[in-house]
Amino acid sequence: MNKLNVFSRQFYIYFLLTVMSVMLGSAAHATVGYFALGYGAKSNSMAGATVAAPQDAMAGAVNPAGMAWVGERVDLSLKAFHPKRDAEFDTRVVGAQFTVESDSKKTWLFIPGAGATYQVNDDLWLGFTFYANGGLNTDYSSNLYDQSIAVLGAFGQAGGGANGFEAASNVPSGTVTGSPDTGQLGVDFAQVVLAPTLSYKVDSKLTLGLSPLLAAQRFQARGLGNFQCFTTTGFSQNQAACSPGGAGPLTPGFQGSGNLTDNGHNWSYGIGVRVGFLAEIIPQVQIGGAYSSKIYMSKFSDYRDLFAESGRLDAPSHFQVGISVKPIDSLQLTFDYQRIFYSDVKSIGNSGPIASATGPTLPAGVGLLGANNGLGFGWNDINIFRIGLSCQVNDQIALRAGYSWNDDPIPNNQVLLNILAPATITRHATAGISYSPATNHQLHLTYEHAFHENQKQQVSAFGIPVSTSMYQQTVQVGYTFQY
Repeated sequence: MNKLNVFSRQFYIYFLLTVMSVMLGSAAHATVGYFALGYGAKSNSMAGATVAAPQDAMAGAVNPAGMAWVGERVDLSLKAFHPKRDAEFDTRVVGAQFTVESDSKKTWLFIPGAGATYQVNDDLWLGFTFYANGGLNTDYSSNLYDQSIAVLGAFGQAGGGANGFEAASNVPSGTVTGSPDTGQLGVDFAQVVLAPTLSYKVDSKLTLGLSPLLAAQRFQARGLGNFQCFTTTGFSQNQAACSPGGAGPLTPGFQGSGNLTDNGHNWSYGIGVRVGFLAEIIPQVQIGGAYSSKIYMSKFSDYRDLFAESGRLDAPSHFQVGISVKPIDSLQLTFDYQRIFYSDVKSIGNSGPIASATGPTLPAGVGLLGANNGLGFGWNDINIFRIGLSCQVNDQIALRAGYSWNDDPIPNNQVLLNILAPATITRHATAGISYSPATNHQLHLTYEHAFHENQKQQVSAFGIPVSTSMYQQTVQVGYTFQY
């Protein structure tokens, strides 16, 4: 069997895995905000510090130039991701004897990945990489927004539609009360990217790479009926009640927007591009860099009154640069820097609701949910720093380790809406081992620990403190076939 036939078969397997992964609602996870720490078992074990040190065919997810440096191969991986997330409103500040708190029940997520390379000629390599991104995936055991509004209403701080909050979407016409029941709270977001790659060796020292980025994503939101007054439809139906300081109650029969919440899964598709380079500047020292454009996604039409720009949720642009040094042939040390531009995506970067003297209101310059410049999650651009180590112990065993630290994308004044997406992790430690039972086969095992983080907003848009916390454990297995 020639190499092209082998590659064709591997591509069909790879394509099937991609389709299967798109169908999985669990293929979303949060590490450095929206993005995974690394892609593939070997990269993850080095905390993702591989832009100048490609490890396998997952290089297309970081630096397409690296595909010409890893040989002809197929790499498969499966990540078991275990995040622990919880949130709390401190209702004691208004006289209650308790806090309103809940944790997310969805604590195990499984994320596949795959990559393949093929040498076309001495200078040109073709590859395919499939990977997943995400960060919006929660399934709370109780609806914290409902419960908090009920407590505030009981203590005379809110209720009856005052201050722009009231249940609507899941409550029968004419029965809206000060104790809302908008159903189970949570979101489910999954995104996968297919990156076909061309990698060209300009000479023995310099390689350039190009990857179109073909993305598919799906989204579902539940239990957000309390934000109906922050939609254009909801506000227009009940301006007196929904305006800050409004006296309510909401108009009997108020339905609000049908495109805010509880519409099942909705699909979106998009395209972007990634370019990169990899160069040896002196023997045993390499530098690399890559830039990924924004992935421009089609709109979530069923949630056009939730996301800004009538339902648009693009993947943000980012760049990564790094250096790799081999003091000896068996030891590789790496350092990477990455910058992610969350603020360029309005649904992610625009501020959420804020507190005022008359209750929850819009920040200056930001519109209602779904508007062209509508409310968002308020994420900042962040910097990520990574260090990695790889040691080839002998012909069969290689050991790897890494550490990363990054800015928190969520400002302290934006915790309220980020209960849905508590991407607060800022520190990771990783370790991994590879074992070669035969010349063309490798097995990989990686462990990743994201350290516990807390975040608190003293005065949320509800007027009371809100906090979230999160930590993560991840185990990843991988298999490599070199042909």
